[in-house]
Amino acid sequence: MFPRAMTDMIKAFKRLPGIGPKAAYRMAVYMLNLPYEEVREIARAIVGARKAIRLCPQCYNFTDVDPCRICADEKRDKTFICVVEEPEDVEAIEMSRGHAGVYHVLGGALSPVSGVGPERLRIDELVKRVKRDKVVEVLIATDPSVEGEATAMYIAKLLKPLGVRPTRPARGIPAGADLNYIDGATLTQAIKSRQEM
Repeated sequence: MFPRAMTDMIKAFKRLPGIGPKAAYRMAVYMLNLPYEEVREIARAIVGARKAIRLCPQCYNFTDVDPCRICADEKRDKTFICVVEEPEDVEAIEMSRGHAGVYHVLGGALSPVSGVGPERLRIDELVKRVKRDKVVEVLIATDPSVEGEATAMYIAKLLKPLGVRPTRPARGIPAGADLNYIDGATLTQAIKSRQEM
């Protein structure tokens, strides 16, 4: 139905996460309607980023310098590590400006059903780093899913014997929320995570 080159482009777009056949078609049409130079600029940016971006050898976040800018920042507290599942989680926490320490990206979460055990994550690297850098606290900011909770518990068990304080982000009621619209599980967690005033 479509020219072969367009079909190939649609197939390529369908490889992207969250892109189905209709979205891939719309993206292909959009690209075909752009001036040729703009398409070349987009392609150049994608290829350039893929060549330049790698994982930081210390924290495993995306970087184009060695070590990454966060690990190299002397103002950061190197004794306070925030553990996350993926590099995009670092960006979310950085945007909040709520963490003054450094990061460690695991590369996922434990999921026996999917065949992801501790050996597939960067947990050993975390333990070595904790010992080497005399880390005091590790904030385990994995997702509040079954896999994320299992990963957090596994890491906490490994860190406690090392004299490190494993912590989790508090969960509960978001700022500005109306209690009438909060689900029961969230309210229960908020009450369990209550703080003294």
